[in-house]
Amino acid sequence: MVNTILKEADLFCPNSVRINFTIYLMALITLNYYSNILGRDTDVRVAVPDEKTLTHFSLAGQPRRYPVLYLLHGVGDNASGWTRLTNVERYASAAQFVVVMPTAEHSFYRNAVYGPRWYDYFQDELPYRMASWLPIDPTRQYIAGISMGGYGAWLLGLSEPDKYRGIAGISSVCSLEHLKVEAPADMRGMFGQIYRNVFGTTDPQDAQYGLTALITDHLCARADRLPLLLQYEGQQDFMYDDNQAFKRLMLTHHLPVHYAEWPGTHDWPFWDSAIQRVLKVFHEREQ
Repeated sequence: MVNTILKEADLFCPNSVRINFTIYLMALITLNYYSNILGRDTDVRVAVPDEKTLTHFSLAGQPRRYPVLYLLHGVGDNASGWTRLTNVERYASAAQFVVVMPTAEHSFYRNAVYGPRWYDYFQDELPYRMASWLPIDPTRQYIAGISMGGYGAWLLGLSEPDKYRGIAGISSVCSLEHLKVEAPADMRGMFGQIYRNVFGTTDPQDAQYGLTALITDHLCARADRLPLLLQYEGQQDFMYDDNQAFKRLMLTHHLPVHYAEWPGTHDWPFWDSAIQRVLKVFHEREQ
């Protein structure tokens, strides 16, 4: 499916009033395939910038390769959330990024104790398949996510920072212990089973599984060679205090995080504004 979103153009009305507007062109692709690591079928949404000025359709020569952003969803969502509930296609077109939006179920982007090896899939198989099928440059790889996906972006990005040029956590789950008691009441009951499947216990400790465990001496020693680090948080988010603590921890250990906050809660309107900022900053890094 191809969505026409916005391209520089002039519209002339019958009364000769000129209206200037912009059109961005994006191809929105849904991929369904069998994952060797997961041992099951899975799906991925991909937004790919169209070549607006392409007039000569030859297979000769090298096709353009784009930087790629792996964009991760939160608990209870799937690969379609970003395209249904935000303007990420438009932002990706303006930034000239391929955006890959995979399904992660309730995995917390980890190798589950009672379930598939999600971490290995996201770190190894997914990038390999996307580089094989899509016009991306695997040396210009970025990762971002919201809520559980923010946890996943930090986990994947800080565990193997040489793979990424930028990491962005938006409204990130920074404390597994606090999430179970601070989440909205209608969500709290499900975390016990999710935690058991992923971590092997209904009470995973932050010292072992939380984001604080990623801030190690190894990372601190190489702070000047880390990817670009972005952390965005809504001022009314129930995870606000946990994100403040994570920011302070990174700064205490001299990790160069670029932090921003503004009014907003743990919802899609805030995440829409945040991903627009993320793609703008990542685009500037590519210039």
